[in-house]
Amino acid sequence: MGMDESSSERRADAAVDSIDQMSDSTPGSGPNTAEESVTVDREFNRIQRRWRRRLFVRAAVFLTLLAVVLATARWMGFDLAYLYAHRDNLRDVLVEEMLAPAQLWAQLQGDAPTLIPATLETLAIAGVGTAIGLPFAVCFGLLAASNVTPRVVHAPVRLFLGGVRAVPSMVYALLFVILAGLGPVAGTLAIAMGTIGDLGRLFADEMEEIDATPVEAVASSGGGLVATTSAARVPQVATAYVAWVLFYLEINARKSSVLGIVGAGGIGYPLIMAFNARNYTRVMAAIVAILVLVVSVEFVANRIRDRLGADRRSTQ
Repeated sequence: MGMDESSSERRADAAVDSIDQMSDSTPGSGPNTAEESVTVDREFNRIQRRWRRRLFVRAAVFLTLLAVVLATARWMGFDLAYLYAHRDNLRDVLVEEMLAPAQLWAQLQGDAPTLIPATLETLAIAGVGTAIGLPFAVCFGLLAASNVTPRVVHAPVRLFLGGVRAVPSMVYALLFVILAGLGPVAGTLAIAMGTIGDLGRLFADEMEEIDATPVEAVASSGGGLVATTSAARVPQVATAYVAWVLFYLEINARKSSVLGIVGAGGIGYPLIMAFNARNYTRVMAAIVAILVLVVSVEFVANRIRDRLGADRRSTQ
């Protein structure tokens, strides 16, 4: 009897120990769960602190920029109260002179012999200037592409294009007036210089985005720089180049419309003469001619781009 009782007690103790072990290993209870909860809370607090720091930095940057803009505007003499007090001057000019339908129509009819040739001259300046600058832009764009030429070549060419782009077309027009005299030739050369700088940079950036696989395939067959460029590089960017040229033709049409202010030909000359004479109806007539020119060029360029896009999609 004594032995049976001791064995029963041992079996009962073993059962209790096994139950305790099972309870300790049960998920969702014990010290492990508490440690995981603490870890999650710490991570959440860390993320919140980081988010607050970012929000604070962004708010500080925004307020700093706003303060700089306001201080700069005040330094320039920008005064909203002054502008509001003189609003009647602009309203009188717009309503009584520039936007009076009967006066504007009569002015357009009377100035048509001057405005039509000036508008066509402006279009010619933009077109010829773009055509002159385009070959140079293509050459410099190829030389400035890092995947076409080595660093010793493309770095100086990019620096040169940046210098050309830094000078406004109006400044080029002033310089070329000294060279070619008053007239559209100076304006055409100014537009050509702007085209070289801007399109050259755009062409270089576009060339650097091409797929290198066709280039490597042509090069592996023994093709040199000229062969790989003409057979594998240029076909990939041809459509984009045409789109950029059409887009920049629109920009050049806008630029050439004001070059006449410095004597470089185009409709800018009658525009500035009308401003000097305080004949705001004639000013509006010149603005209407500029609007017709720019909208017409943009319409034709968009149609050509749409046609090129349709042809490209049909060949794919």
